Amino acid sequence: MKELSIQDYNLAKIAKSLVSVKKVPGGVLREVGCALITKKGRVFTGASLDLACGLGFCAESSAISNMISHSNETEIKTIVAFGGKILPPCGRCRELMNVINKNNWKNADVIISKKQKVKLKGLLPKNWLQSEGLI
Repeated sequence: MKELSIQDYNLAKIAKSLVSVKKVPGGVLREVGCALITKKGRVFTGASLDLACGLGFCAESSAISNMISHSNETEIKTIVAFGGKILPPCGRCRELMNVINKNNWKNADVIISKKQKVKLKGLLPKNWLQSEGLI
């Protein structure tokens, strides 16, 4: 685990600024915000959609979708989610980061608290892509 840099704190502030809870008939929007910075230095953001019918997605998925929609980049330098506090990504989001770029598993920093970050592989120790010979 590593301590956070000034850039990490700034990224967390961006994620926090996205939180603006809005209740809708089917659930809650913007309960969690996410910001990521790519290897090339571009910042992308996203917000969560928590819907009762099972539709919706995490803030991390939203930010990754924005990165893919608005650039050709898939390599994440650092990612952080905020929902009342800094939150580690769920298993689905960990896998998403892993499968979009093979380098994310060993290189992407994931901020997991207001004082710590870890490499994605620390949160996803068994890389099924490698075990299946896909990378």
